[in-house]
Amino acid sequence: MMAELDATPLASFEAKWALLHPELRLALNFIGAPRRPAYTAFACLVHELEHAAFGIREAQPAAVKLQWWGEEFARAAAHAARHPLTQVLQAHPGFDAVALARWYEVIGGALAQRDAEPAADMQALLRAHAALHAPLAAIEADLFATIDAPALARVRSMSRALRETAALADALRDGRLPLPLDLLARHRLARGDLVQHSDAQAGALRDWLERLRAESGAIANTRSGPLGAATASADRWRMRVAARGSDPLAALQASFARLPLRASWAAWQGGRWMRSKDASA
Repeated sequence: MMAELDATPLASFEAKWALLHPELRLALNFIGAPRRPAYTAFACLVHELEHAAFGIREAQPAAVKLQWWGEEFARAAAHAARHPLTQVLQAHPGFDAVALARWYEVIGGALAQRDAEPAADMQALLRAHAALHAPLAAIEADLFATIDAPALARVRSMSRALRETAALADALRDGRLPLPLDLLARHRLARGDLVQHSDAQAGALRDWLERLRAESGAIANTRSGPLGAATASADRWRMRVAARGSDPLAALQASFARLPLRASWAAWQGGRWMRSKDASA
């Protein structure tokens, strides 16, 4: 059954999201064939949900999309999924271990991103993103028991914070503030000052990127699986490169088109971690 489900539809989603997240295709090289369809489907599902939470500008279409996903998760729990990604996941041996309430928690977390209040500091901002990514990481740990859910949730929350920073103008337009209030106060900036490049804006962004990079260094990235490990490694490189640029925002945006060699090493380590835990189980 799995062989029938993982062909053209799954490959099309993989291609779609690998264009925006090159770490995805890299990480899949380190996933064994039996796991790969479900691992790919779940990674693509995460991106679909992130797009609904952050990428759809109008509130009503985003809410409708997320409501549809909630209904789809209920169908998948009854093994009656309609979407190609959930069809692959419902055929995965670990799928029935995921409680339906956990999927609903994901939908609630995604909806919360649409109305997030400005964060007082970095930890508050990461907690807000974790409302979506913590339940997603817990589900991934249920599906693939070797994943460290807290580490993966932290990696994904930080990656979202970085991507929100890169999409600064769009986020501000849509009512989100990607930087915490204490950072703005420290650099004497108002929300409107972030739109245009200036010495003060560049200074605040450098400060923010260095804070994120320092926080990222404390995460046990290897235990977040090959995709989580590759993402964390690539994001730390992006933070460093952008912080050194004369225009940090432009440098950050440009960095997403590339992957450093270190990301391949990190993905390999993440895959080795999964294989070692599988062998000891």
